[in-house]
Amino acid sequence: MSEQTEVNQFQSEVDIVSKINNNDRASAIDAIQDLLFAKASDAMAQYKQVVANTFFDEPTETETTDETDNGND
Repeated sequence: MSEQTEVNQFQSEVDIVSKINNNDRASAIDAIQDLLFAKASDAMAQYKQVVANTFFDEPTETETTDETDNGND
């Protein structure tokens, strides 16, 4: 996570606490839901990358041997 994203997330959490303190319950609930959705979305994006790498990653090339070569050339 970048430093700017961490600052924005921290500010968002502070805003939620301020809304709760100001008895703005509906707005606080909406902000919490937005924050949770964003975190879930980030987690899913990271997991999609892992799955994509697992299924679609190109295999590493292995050395092929000539099984018909008996070494007597």
